[in-house]
Amino acid sequence: MTAFEVFVSKDTFKFNAAHFVAYKGFRERLHGHNYKVAVRLLGSRKIGPDGYVLDFGCVKAVTKKICKDLNEHFICPMRSDVMAIVVKDDESCLNGGTITLTCEDGSVFVFPKKDCAMLPIVHATTEELAIYLWGKILGALNSEYLVKRGMHTMEVTVAEAVGQEA
Repeated sequence: MTAFEVFVSKDTFKFNAAHFVAYKGFRERLHGHNYKVAVRLLGSRKIGPDGYVLDFGCVKAVTKKICKDLNEHFICPMRSDVMAIVVKDDESCLNGGTITLTCEDGSVFVFPKKDCAMLPIVHATTEELAIYLWGKILGALNSEYLVKRGMHTMEVTVAEAVGQEA
């Protein structure tokens, strides 16, 4: 059986974000990365009548938008098991309110809500960001369409630095 692969990695698949990793007994210092994202789709069918396995344009538009939405934000792991996270909405305020994180070690961080990407992850690690991005990209690409085009596997790679990717 013929196999096809579509790999897309563009300069626009990037975002700059602050984060720290916290787990039982440990908390990193607040810092940031210039993240880069790549998407690989594997298929088992022949090239479609339009000449494509899958149009790169679809993958580029979706991935670029998701990266743009994360750019210049603090990655807030809303499902953390070691931080108390309080979201205080204040629509009268320009920043929309605040997010307060109280860590196991007693450290307290207060961020403007508009500066936070509140993600459904436990840890703000590259691995969990890759899983999150995989779900967002898959949802935006329409899985039924991907299956119709013969795609059976999607891989999302997130790099926080050269040689450090998940």
